[in-house]
Amino acid sequence: MHKMKGIMKSLFLFLFLIGCPALILGQFPKAEKVLVSEGGGGASTMRGATASGPIVSTMTLRKPHPARTLAELKRINPALTDVLPDLEKLMAKAVVSSRWEDLYAAKIRSLKAGSSLTPHNWFDCETILRLQHPDTGRRVLLVQADMDCVTDGSDPARRPGLTDYNIARSSDWFLPETSMSWAKRSSSTPNPFLGYYPGALKRLEAMRVQIQLEAAQDGGVVWRELLDTCDDQIYRIKARGMGSGTRTGLSRRSYLLATDDPFVVLPKSWVSSKAAFAPNIGDYAAVIYKRNIFPAVLGDAGPDNKIGEASLKLAKAINPKATGKQRAIDSLAVTYLFFPKSGRATTPPDLGIWRSKVQALLDQVGGTGVPLHQF
Repeated sequence: MHKMKGIMKSLFLFLFLIGCPALILGQFPKAEKVLVSEGGGGASTMRGATASGPIVSTMTLRKPHPARTLAELKRINPALTDVLPDLEKLMAKAVVSSRWEDLYAAKIRSLKAGSSLTPHNWFDCETILRLQHPDTGRRVLLVQADMDCVTDGSDPARRPGLTDYNIARSSDWFLPETSMSWAKRSSSTPNPFLGYYPGALKRLEAMRVQIQLEAAQDGGVVWRELLDTCDDQIYRIKARGMGSGTRTGLSRRSYLLATDDPFVVLPKSWVSSKAAFAPNIGDYAAVIYKRNIFPAVLGDAGPDNKIGEASLKLAKAINPKATGKQRAIDSLAVTYLFFPKSGRATTPPDLGIWRSKVQALLDQVGGTGVPLHQF
């Protein structure tokens, strides 16, 4: 049995390294059933001239069905109707949004392209529903999902120094921009990342020269791999902070701060649609967890193949242990209510105004049974 597990893990690693499409990272060794086909000829024939295989010709993916009823949602959070007294009215004519299929189509595209998804990220959404209150006509897009943390954004008016971003930069995925931005009110305080990225690039390039000299004298794997790592970080610096569009934006605009502003994220291809149920950047949102409801704005756009992301400010209000490396909520227990076409949130951020706007929108769908969280 131990030998078989070792073989399966080795097979999985090989598939991952050759970029086998339609493979979920970590899921293949845990498959409920593995069928082996022994037809097709000898190994030299089956692997082909370039040894590209593939080993797996077909894989069946376990795609969940979206929740459609109030009973299904209450199984996840029994307090939902206490928090939203009119939720039964809202759910009476609930329709599964086409975004559900869009989300899973994006996941499948990424797998076919050779990317990998953990089971957690494959099963990250319980449902996406279009709701409309029968009395007011107010539309709501409901997303039931988990909550990952983002730490992005920069605003020199509120956080002028590089060390002000130490917590945000602890995330491997930190970016100094968010989709929601506004013109800088003053040019006297430069964005600290305008200087940081060129300086870091200069130090890395100087370090690369030294590593290259060591690699020339010592042909061992240590220096070769260190050189590759240095090249990877040079690429990362250029991609994240040296593009002309990024530098122009950092010079002229301010962005949300994930450490200071409560905002949520939706896939990039969703946030610019003019469709009636499509939220746009700057629209207001409410986030429910257990018996708590939090005001937020749709402040950023992320990858098309994942959902359930919020700023560190919001995430920590729900789970104080949340960080840029630890998600706030693992289960699909977070209810996101997006209010499409609710108007661009005030900037610079005024959390008091944001809260009153979200409360007014919640009043249009029957009000709340608990007070709205005060940031």
